[in-house]
Amino acid sequence: MTTRAIAGGLVTALAVILAVALVVGPGGLGIGDVVRIIAAHVSGGTVSNDVADALVWSLRVPRVLLSAIVGAALGVAGALTQGLFRNDLADPTLIGVSSGAAFAAVVGLVLGLDAYGAWTTPACAALGAGATLLVLIALAATGATATALLLAGVAIGAAAGAATTFALAFIGDRFDLAIKVVRWLMGSFDGRGWDHLAGAILPFTLGIAGALALGRDLDALALGDETAESLGVAVGSTRRNVVAIVAILVGTATAVAGVLGFIGLVVPHVIRRWAGTEHRRVVALSALLGGVAVASVDTISRVVPWVLPPGAITSLLGAPLFLWILLRAERSGTP
Repeated sequence: MTTRAIAGGLVTALAVILAVALVVGPGGLGIGDVVRIIAAHVSGGTVSNDVADALVWSLRVPRVLLSAIVGAALGVAGALTQGLFRNDLADPTLIGVSSGAAFAAVVGLVLGLDAYGAWTTPACAALGAGATLLVLIALAATGATATALLLAGVAIGAAAGAATTFALAFIGDRFDLAIKVVRWLMGSFDGRGWDHLAGAILPFTLGIAGALALGRDLDALALGDETAESLGVAVGSTRRNVVAIVAILVGTATAVAGVLGFIGLVVPHVIRRWAGTEHRRVVALSALLGGVAVASVDTISRVVPWVLPPGAITSLLGAPLFLWILLRAERSGTP
């Protein structure tokens, strides 16, 4: 299957799931109602039904778009992380990056930093993600094996999770804030609106554009540091740039949607099986498949008859897929 065919299929799938996500849910609105409301806003017209307008334009549209770009960001972050560590089992969640981002964001919320602007929570999350990645890069510089790095990431994630629980202990008497933080940690798009989308779109766009720009350098790094340097790649600078981009993508995604596990692991792994290992191709297709995956999961979470956060669904589906990938890697003898 050619890259163009894969991209076309993923774009079609994304368009379909976004359309479905806009229609399904409470309210009894049909696709014609949804189209008329969106068309009215785009053309500057008016909508006669205020309730339907609020349901579609204020709630569903920003939520659906945000779920797609969060999925794209996590897919790209996973592709970069795997390229950085040269390991298909590396993942921002598995190696503790998401946990570090969550801890830093929770600390910011507990300290009330969000009162200074909507940008503070994403900034805290990005700092936490970046700090975690820098620790892993420092370990990699000591010659640690891929397995040791993954285990170190798991340990960092566990420590960050414990620290997050410790931070929550300080707000035990602030019930509203505690519920807000816990629901956010579970991974959810509930209550997300245009302000969240507006705050996330710029860092996501810059991050994905930067990831595409680093594609050829990551291809060279896959051949080894010495080979990459002989090809004119600044290895240290490339690693720092990858760390910064992953921190921005994971930090912003975690800030607006909480922790969504296994997207960054499974999505680029599937893309490599479909389209090969060239990083620009992997990054672009991972963005599309990540958007399809998270938008689908969020739609499922809205229509099932019980409360099931998207983060729980990605973990339920991602854990067995990770085990399959791990067993497959062991049988093939790859790291």
